Amino acid sequence: MRSTALIGGALLAGASLCFAQAGEKMAKPKGKAAASKAAPAPRMAGSPENAKLTALEGNWHCTGKTMASPMGSEHATEGNVSVKMDLGGHWLVSHYRETKTAANPMPMDGDEYWMYDGAEKKWDRIAIDSWGGWSAGDAKGWEGDSITWNSEGMMGGKKAKYHDTFTKKSDHEATYKGQMQSNGKWVDTWETTCTK
Repeated sequence: MRSTALIGGALLAGASLCFAQAGEKMAKPKGKAAASKAAPAPRMAGSPENAKLTALEGNWHCTGKTMASPMGSEHATEGNVSVKMDLGGHWLVSHYRETKTAANPMPMDGDEYWMYDGAEKKWDRIAIDSWGGWSAGDAKGWEGDSITWNSEGMMGGKKAKYHDTFTKKSDHEATYKGQMQSNGKWVDTWETTCTK
């Protein structure tokens, strides 16, 4: 046991000495290196498929409804969503923020991340919300101007399966509809129309 501790101590001391020597060399650059700052590490570019999503970037205003469920009665919804390509152009990131109204006293906020997975040849999506819900899933691809996400996650502390269909009507209008599996059937849960 003691010999193991001594060996470990010797290795740690050796590593500290190496790091100290490396630190001295890095701290005292010479010549041209001293005059210029270190170049940033190269970044992988986002895929060409992701680049097609740039038309969705911007600020959108959404109106729609949430259908009746064990979590509450049917009610109108209104909100704003900001969308941009982010994280090195790899992800389309959207931040949805509902407005508190008399019809919707407990508004929901949600964030979504979309990207094209070139290795798997499919689209990936992650969604999280302010009620503690989340889902992760994918889509085979776009069918015309629509994409349907097949996801699994949690809502209200229970596992759930979702179908969410996004349809781009134009560069200034889109619809988004959600379904959840209940007793083996797909049930509409929400829908919204967004314009910018």
